[in-house]
Amino acid sequence: MIKAILVDDEKHCTDRLQHLLLKHSDIIHVIAVCHNIEAAKTNIEKLNPDLVFLDIQLNENTAFALLKRIKAIKFQIIFTTAYNKYAIEAIKFSAFDYLLKPINNEELKLTLTRLKNMTLPNLKLDALFYNTAHSEEKKIIIATEKETFFLKISEIIRCKAEGSYTSIFVASGNRILASKTLKYFDELLSSYTFFRSHQSHLINLKFIAKYVKGTKAYLIMSDRSEVPLAKRRKNDFLDKLNDF
Repeated sequence: MIKAILVDDEKHCTDRLQHLLLKHSDIIHVIAVCHNIEAAKTNIEKLNPDLVFLDIQLNENTAFALLKRIKAIKFQIIFTTAYNKYAIEAIKFSAFDYLLKPINNEELKLTLTRLKNMTLPNLKLDALFYNTAHSEEKKIIIATEKETFFLKISEIIRCKAEGSYTSIFVASGNRILASKTLKYFDELLSSYTFFRSHQSHLINLKFIAKYVKGTKAYLIMSDRSEVPLAKRRKNDFLDKLNDF
């Protein structure tokens, strides 16, 4: 049984979440509900939960301020939030789960099923604190089957699909085989300097060395790799290059 604490400064939000969690009472039990940072800190340290549902904005403070005050974080975290682009981006780059308010049962159910695959958040918290403090230079958590890497996105040259995995090539010359699909990285990075040049390739525009035109156009990257440019993506590529 998972012991959970709910933290949100709005009572109607914790009431709703508590009601939804009753549908999953076979796997999760709410041991405390907190509406401010002090109560949350006290209950977390006293009750040792397995999981904390944590609202990002807590009155005049934030969830990040609360986490920095807890000495040993030995619990999973699922953030809850109304739409906040900056906060959600930091959370996604740091590989945490989150639920958008108003929370619905299907999203909650999917998130709970992922709990068994979650690791303790030590490295992810390092990434989260970094990303909330640095709006321009983000870092991303990349998990492999054996290791977890903490990389600046500006160090990624390109990504290549490898079935349900993705090869990530970085400026240091290393290749990392990530346990995520290329679609995952495309959705995460496309608002930055990345472009899906081909079904199997995602590139960082900063590392293009040469654009070779022709019926089978391709790009030469700074690591001397040749990446195909799909014909149907050519115009989008040129538009993005002009805006770059």
